[in-house]
Amino acid sequence: MAELAVQTVNINGVDIAYLEQGEGPLVLCLHGFPDSAYSFEGLLETLAAAGYRAVAPFLRGYYPSGLAPDGDYSIPAVAADILGLVDELGGGKASIIGHDWGGFTAYTAANMAPEKIERITVMAVPHMHVTAMSWAQLKKSWYVMFFQLPWLPEKIVSRDNFAFIDRLYHDWCPNWEPEHFKLSPVKRALGIAGGLKAALGYYRAMIRGSNASDRAIMERQTSVPALWIVGTADGSVGVEQFAGIEAAFTDTFEILMVDGAGHFVHREARQQVENKILEFFRA
Repeated sequence: MAELAVQTVNINGVDIAYLEQGEGPLVLCLHGFPDSAYSFEGLLETLAAAGYRAVAPFLRGYYPSGLAPDGDYSIPAVAADILGLVDELGGGKASIIGHDWGGFTAYTAANMAPEKIERITVMAVPHMHVTAMSWAQLKKSWYVMFFQLPWLPEKIVSRDNFAFIDRLYHDWCPNWEPEHFKLSPVKRALGIAGGLKAALGYYRAMIRGSNASDRAIMERQTSVPALWIVGTADGSVGVEQFAGIEAAFTDTFEILMVDGAGHFVHREARQQVENKILEFFRA
């Protein structure tokens, strides 16, 4: 596949870069950490072939998108960017596929403006309406608390060409061969001035910068059709975090557990995941 050109549009004062392929109903594919829009190149190709206009934005703070001028990396702020993209590119309607932070963003955008979202697919993260922190999950989430510290995480994560990121991929995807990680775009984004601080800003906004208004939006039941996809070997989020998740939805909901897949389930089990997404979109 030929390399996709990066396009840019200004949304909410942030230059949002994105990859695009195909024509038809708009589908936005949202990445998480530590990742970039390039991880959706295969899915963009599949969606385009199926008759969709597939767009993968680089979330605010992730090069080549711009940094947030106000330093706001809360999920409602990111979701507002995505809703702005829906208006700009889709005429006010779109479906969203989100992984990791992109997953939180997907259902938050649906909670903020359900009339703009046709359906969502969320991968590798729970819904805050029902999730509960277990001791097992606390151990898996050690990095979340580490990222709350000032300046030290930036120093440790960037050391030795971001070897910390390689470690996370190994831990989160124990059955995935490292040759498939393809971390150059991720490390490039984290390595630009302010890039790593921005990426860690998502974690700091969720914990240190959390406020009641943001939590209320994210904990609200979601009212659009939803598909959840979970890797059973995810070293970042345990499968127990998805128990009872059906209570978070007031419309159609289903969940796919992908046996043996880790955190980057859409890349580790690409064919199975993409087939399920297309089936869900066509339902």
